[in-house]
Amino acid sequence: MKIIRSSDVVIKFLLDLIMKGEVKPGDKLPSTENLAKKIGTSVISAREAVQNLSAVGLVEISHGRGIFMTEGAPVIEELLEARKIVESRNAMMAAQNIDPGGLKNIEDLLAEMDRDIERGDIDSFSEMDYEFHLSIGKAAGNRILLKVLENIRDLLRY
Repeated sequence: MKIIRSSDVVIKFLLDLIMKGEVKPGDKLPSTENLAKKIGTSVISAREAVQNLSAVGLVEISHGRGIFMTEGAPVIEELLEARKIVESRNAMMAAQNIDPGGLKNIEDLLAEMDRDIERGDIDSFSEMDYEFHLSIGKAAGNRILLKVLENIRDLLRY
């Protein structure tokens, strides 16, 4: 059973508004308090979601004014390009920092991904692929790059 974070629910809600054209670049979004009430999550989860969207340039937080959709919302190609850069750096750093336990974990994930391909299990492969990249990010030892990778992945997933 897959656990869904409350902040993911808020992100999906906001991305749905954007995709449906209900929110356009420059539009003001609901406050985190209003988002939390509307969706049924905590204000903390709504705040985390907005911060994640802000970190990748989808929204701008203007203290005292509100939350606004940016003019230059990232497109899939830009997200993939950013992911490639972050993952390349993570791989280099992980190669220098990884311990034997972390290396064994990555090898096990690769073996599981191979089995998923043989079975044709795309869903399991996708989940293992994410865990693989996350493990490399953790082995790299840079919490900021790991968080950026998670944010990019969340946006691509939606």
